[in-house]
Amino acid sequence: MPWPATHVLIAEKAFIPHFSHLDKQAFIIGTCFPDIRYLAKIDRKLTHFNHLSLAEIKLLPAFYAGVQFHSLTDTAWNAYVHQHKARLFSVVPHNHAMLHTLKIFQDKYLYHRTGGWSQLAALFDLILPEEHEFGIPEDTLRAWHTVLASYLSKSPTYADLDMLQLTLPASLVEEIRRNYEAYEADPVLQEIMTGFYDATEGFLSSDTPNKLPTS
Repeated sequence: MPWPATHVLIAEKAFIPHFSHLDKQAFIIGTCFPDIRYLAKIDRKLTHFNHLSLAEIKLLPAFYAGVQFHSLTDTAWNAYVHQHKARLFSVVPHNHAMLHTLKIFQDKYLYHRTGGWSQLAALFDLILPEEHEFGIPEDTLRAWHTVLASYLSKSPTYADLDMLQLTLPASLVEEIRRNYEAYEADPVLQEIMTGFYDATEGFLSSDTPNKLPTS
């Protein structure tokens, strides 16, 4: 499942053709919201959903449409990685740490696809009333918004791996750091992970995120 910058990029790509009838700020906040579960330590089932359709999501209020679009994007991401796994894992290790590293690299590789990051980061200055419905303390919501706004405001770097210390064991974070240093410049990895952005045209047009075309 993607990291925040990729989620925002896909949501922004989908907004005009599918969600322009909704409030963009609430939609973008919603599409990032599900992964607050790591910081808030809430059950994944509260924020992630299965068997969704784009047509159904478009009928929801903006924040909840964003929340469910997050899961649709996750499904598409899993399908895409599965389609490319043979080539992908011929150049990098196939383990838990590397899966985290792939998501971090993807944000880094795709960041330049929009020039509007300052405006997108500023969207997280607002905490929506709907966010309080999940029983998350105010200070946790505020911390999550602050971390996301800071992260999205500049191109991802190695220093952003420090964020992982909030939610992952130290040993796993160190393995991710080693992967980052070893594979950051791998051209095959970069080609595959950036290809997801273009492949999303498939699930946005066909409403079948589990059947992404091979790019």
